[in-house]
Amino acid sequence: MYIVSIDVGTTNTKVCLYELPEFRLREIEKFATPQTFENGQTDIDAEQIWKEVLQALKNLSNKVENPQQIKQITVSSFAQTIVLQDSQGEVITPTIAWFDPRTKKEAEEVKAGFGEEKLYHLTGINAHSNQSLTKLLWLRRHKESAFQRMHKWTCMSGFIASRLTGISATDWSLASRTLLFDINKKQWAAELIETFELDKETFPELVESGAAIAAVKDSVSQETGLPNDVTISISGHDHMAGSISTGLQKKTEILNSTGTTEGLLLLGGKPHLSDAFREVAISNGCYVLDSEYTLYGSMPTAGQSFHWIANALNRSMKDISHMCHYMHEEYLNDFTSIKDRMQVFIPHLRGSGPPTRNSASKVMIYGATDQTTDHDILFSMIAGLCFELKQLKNVYETYVESNVHRVKVIGPAVKNPLWLQLKADILQANILAYEIEEAVAKGGAMLSASKQELVDTLLKQEIKTYTPDKNRAEALEAFYKQFYLPLYHLKNQFEGKG
Repeated sequence: MYIVSIDVGTTNTKVCLYELPEFRLREIEKFATPQTFENGQTDIDAEQIWKEVLQALKNLSNKVENPQQIKQITVSSFAQTIVLQDSQGEVITPTIAWFDPRTKKEAEEVKAGFGEEKLYHLTGINAHSNQSLTKLLWLRRHKESAFQRMHKWTCMSGFIASRLTGISATDWSLASRTLLFDINKKQWAAELIETFELDKETFPELVESGAAIAAVKDSVSQETGLPNDVTISISGHDHMAGSISTGLQKKTEILNSTGTTEGLLLLGGKPHLSDAFREVAISNGCYVLDSEYTLYGSMPTAGQSFHWIANALNRSMKDISHMCHYMHEEYLNDFTSIKDRMQVFIPHLRGSGPPTRNSASKVMIYGATDQTTDHDILFSMIAGLCFELKQLKNVYETYVESNVHRVKVIGPAVKNPLWLQLKADILQANILAYEIEEAVAKGGAMLSASKQELVDTLLKQEIKTYTPDKNRAEALEAFYKQFYLPLYHLKNQFEGKG
């Protein structure tokens, strides 16, 4: 039997065919997630994503000896971006990218109109330009005719699922990132809908992560060659879906999901809705397993930082990879020399994440000289990414009864030994690198296949462990306290967040 798992990511979209029960990746179709950039604004071309996904499903169906062996299709995606559709199911543009800052004014209006504390206690998240509610309000204000045509809206994975089934839906994990979801009752927040004069009839149906929504539409079956009884599910927020492939445990382990962004995910049995969490901008959410909740904090840039620095240094990504492997050897064999050349590099390319969230925050580099090399700048940037994670991990350990010594890593970072060893030394934790090709897609496939009882057990994945070195860890801790944190706080004051 086979299962198809679709992962719509910020940078790339992957359509993966897995063979059960081992979840062996049999085939993959991959394309760049289409985006348009104009006047500092980023829109996503949802219609083009669907066309590419449909072609990928057709290609995969043709590559299987017997398409009847394909039993399920599941979809995961980034959160917060919403797709509007009219009564005919056609996309109403624009589809605003989750990270687009144009809705900052609406985020402030949400805070003022509903109250920060009340909003956090209801939804588990703070108002921010990323959230779906702010996008709806912006569209109503600036694209009134398009907004009035809206029949349904849903998250990106729900949009793909709607094209496959005809049903507009989203799962709890994605709903809890919209700023419109009552996290305690696990339903749409009626008070927010009423306050902001939204139409409940336009909201998607809430469904269980990984559970079958419906069978594929006949028209899709005929066009792709897929069997007409293949079931469709939403496996949820990409970071959450990816964690399934690691067997993440509550309280004792953190998932470090790396991609265009980077986040830390901690599981628990209840949401944490205190003002302490609200003030450090940690987001609560529903997990893709039914009874569990998440604490999630993210950095707006991670993998994207490597693309940025490649452009800045006029290097290819292959060059950057070679530089990282070279510096990894130097880091292990001549740490003192490389540390002495290190700058403070605060990597706020698209703003900052918790504990001081600021979409207008900028990059800061201190300590460069005329002797500073490309290698030094790259090393300092990677260290800066790790120092940002350290602040986030410290928040969890301060406010949650947990002492995390194991960090499970998925995504592009697992191919970068320098980044992984720096994580171990700076976070002072064992780093378990899950060398899983397309971890999000695989996690989504595992979740859906398990929920729909296509498999009895989930196989353990191969890992590589990076352990902290005591001497390096102490030296980097001193650098963090003496240089990184003071300049971080100074920058916050300059940017009006001190």
